[in-house]
Amino acid sequence: MDDASALFTVDFEELELQKKSVLYVCPGQVHFATSISVARGCFLAIDPMLVGNGYKSLFEGQFATQKPLALDTSAMAKMGETARLLHSVIQAEPTIFGKDVILSLANVFIGVIAEQYASQKENTLHNKSRSAWIAHRFKRLLTENYKSTKSPSEYAKMLNYSLSHLNESVKSVTGFTVSHWIHQQVTLEAKRLLYYTDLDVKEIAFRLGYEDHTYFSRLFSKTVGMPPGTFRCKFHE
Repeated sequence: MDDASALFTVDFEELELQKKSVLYVCPGQVHFATSISVARGCFLAIDPMLVGNGYKSLFEGQFATQKPLALDTSAMAKMGETARLLHSVIQAEPTIFGKDVILSLANVFIGVIAEQYASQKENTLHNKSRSAWIAHRFKRLLTENYKSTKSPSEYAKMLNYSLSHLNESVKSVTGFTVSHWIHQQVTLEAKRLLYYTDLDVKEIAFRLGYEDHTYFSRLFSKTVGMPPGTFRCKFHE
């Protein structure tokens, strides 16, 4: 965003995007503009299969919903120059290496953004490198296994740590326990299914690994602050 400001909703959390700032959205995240004044900026949509693994690891390794990030003058200049060049190549007549050039420029654009978020993360996790490493290994496992594995002790066993050590590491980095993040991951996916599909609550519970849909509904209500049906109605209005 070069100028003005806008409100976006990403995974049901409203975020304000100020001028000279950037925001990324990962695959599967529910996102839409809530309010946009007269604004100028760049928007890049790309198949995640075409994004470098290092960049994907950074973007998808966040615990909470990502926040917009203010850019310094140098980063803004790099992004602007890359975006203009990328746009001109896309608009030009196709060439032998045109697609390769477009992909290379797109990854440069993404790399500038990743570099800024990585710098922010390094400052946030200063002197917590060991705990951060453990916490993000847990996050990767959680993302891959939350449908089948709900027990904090199972994650500790998968990582070869005691539960107390895993909890201590995760809490020192994020402020919350392993159980909290398991519930957050499950309810986030439930929100997406409530938003994107017409599946009923029982079907959603089963898809997320719960045989007892009433237990799932209680967990959702406790975590989100409203029952699944109320949540669906709220965001479909």
